Amino acid sequence: MNLRLWFSLLFVLILCFALPANAHVPVSADGNTDISTALSVENPTKSYVIYGHLHEVGDTAWYQLQMNPGDRLVLSLMTPGNNTSVPDMIVLSPGTDSSVEALPGRVGIPAGYHADVIRGETPQNAEYEPFTPAAVFRAASYSKEIPVPGLWYLAVVSPADETRYSIAVGYAEEFTPSEWVLVPISLISTRLWEGQSILVILTPFLAVVILGFIVIARREKRRGISPPGSCRLATIAGLCCLGGAAITLVQMVRTIPVTGYSPGIFVTLIFAIIPMVLGFWALRIGRTSFITMQSRGFLVLIGILGLVFWAGLIIGPVLAIGAAFLPERLSFAHRVNS
Repeated sequence: MNLRLWFSLLFVLILCFALPANAHVPVSADGNTDISTALSVENPTKSYVIYGHLHEVGDTAWYQLQMNPGDRLVLSLMTPGNNTSVPDMIVLSPGTDSSVEALPGRVGIPAGYHADVIRGETPQNAEYEPFTPAAVFRAASYSKEIPVPGLWYLAVVSPADETRYSIAVGYAEEFTPSEWVLVPISLISTRLWEGQSILVILTPFLAVVILGFIVIARREKRRGISPPGSCRLATIAGLCCLGGAAITLVQMVRTIPVTGYSPGIFVTLIFAIIPMVLGFWALRIGRTSFITMQSRGFLVLIGILGLVFWAGLIIGPVLAIGAAFLPERLSFAHRVNS
């Protein structure tokens, strides 16, 4: 019965992880291949990244940006590597008609707009992104102060079949609480865009959780102990935090040979070490025979810090908080039935 309950909890854990992961896939450029269906970029001064995929030579992805006086339009075009096709950017600004006779692909200039063509160049080096360890390959950039209000357009034109690109927009580093908390899940989409398989991405997490799960369950069976449900949840939360840290470390090890050494590595280590500390702390609480009020408070703290430091792919912190509020009567009933 002990092992059966453990594996039931593990099954629920994997389901909870798989559902949100499958809901966050890279956004295809197929839906915005014409200026009339341009994707609206809300708050274009805010710093974030849009990922896209163009399928054929000459395909174009369109974006529209509502700009105000005093704003600065900042764009950066990136590719997933230095051996991939590099698209061009075309920025259409309201004002004097353009004198450009020919544009890349099948791009036309609307009346009353000026076109700036920014040619993408194959990046020779990659920058190290410390918070979400990755190699950033910048192919082109654009920046301009906005003198008058108006609707601007951005076109990304593919020079080859199956072109993956990303556009960094804005300069104001702003995050809502939900955006910050959901970063670990959103990163799965980024890894897929980079060309990693879902198996490569999740293997460190699942290996730590499943192997740790089996070791702890066998140890409990050998000792003849059956911890209450709150302790089990705390244990699973700890394993998730360790698994999330394993993903971060593996991605860091994959990235360093591409970018070389960077001081940002120490930032990455902070976002790996803190989840590890939280994971071992939760495991220590889970080894007890019952959860005290003090331990419940610690579990809430673990959950909050875990969400802040992206521990356990969100699931770990949520389970830690759940363990803190699991009614004691359920734990007692489990001890009696065991």
